[in-house]
Amino acid sequence: MRCSVRLLMGAFVASAMLVAPARAAEPPAAVNGEAMPVRGVIRAIDQAALSTDLQARVMQIGFREGETFKKGDVLISFDCERYRAEAQSTEAVPREMRLTLESNQQLEKFRAVGKHDVEISRARVDKAEAEALSQTTRLKQCEVFAPYDGRVAELSINQYEQPQPNKPFLVIVSQSRLEIEVIVPSFWLSWIKPGVAMTFQVDETQRDYPAKIVRIGAAVDAVSQMIKIIATFDEVADDVLPGMSGVAHFVRPNG
Repeated sequence: MRCSVRLLMGAFVASAMLVAPARAAEPPAAVNGEAMPVRGVIRAIDQAALSTDLQARVMQIGFREGETFKKGDVLISFDCERYRAEAQSTEAVPREMRLTLESNQQLEKFRAVGKHDVEISRARVDKAEAEALSQTTRLKQCEVFAPYDGRVAELSINQYEQPQPNKPFLVIVSQSRLEIEVIVPSFWLSWIKPGVAMTFQVDETQRDYPAKIVRIGAAVDAVSQMIKIIATFDEVADDVLPGMSGVAHFVRPNG
């Protein structure tokens, strides 16, 4: 009886070993090109985290989180009275240095001063003008203007507060120029090229948006055998925001 059971168990294991390789050889559905779902995320082409090295308090905040602005609008302004006073003081120094230079140039004609003294006066004029220009440039930082149309994504400072040096206090993004980043299998490169049409179904809106591929990543990931492709929407959609994700659907050029 025991021998017959052992024989039956051995026959069952042998048959299972013969069936298992046959099932493993079948290609899974995820490897099939068009059947594989590919996820993507929407990124803003124009995005900036703004910071400053000014030691000044915030005087006015033009826009709060989520609000839209136009190019050229004042996003935030600082109290720069101290910097303006310093700029006025430095603007007077170049005039004084130029008067000294002109006086030395006249004295040089009568050999009352040497050429070396004239060159020193000219160098002092250049130094004073450079310092005045530096102060004028710093004053331009007292107001932060919007470089493009967009929205405020993050605001981490309040009125009357002083920003920490070189630490971002305002993040802005543009909604008019968006890209779609999608990760696809590398063997799709045999037919995926710039200009290939696609549709992108956004999870948050549950809508399909036509798009097309504009760039392909520079390298294939050696481990996952995947590559990044970048696409843009055919038309700007008001309900699409940076950070939204979805599924990309492609149509092969050969159908």
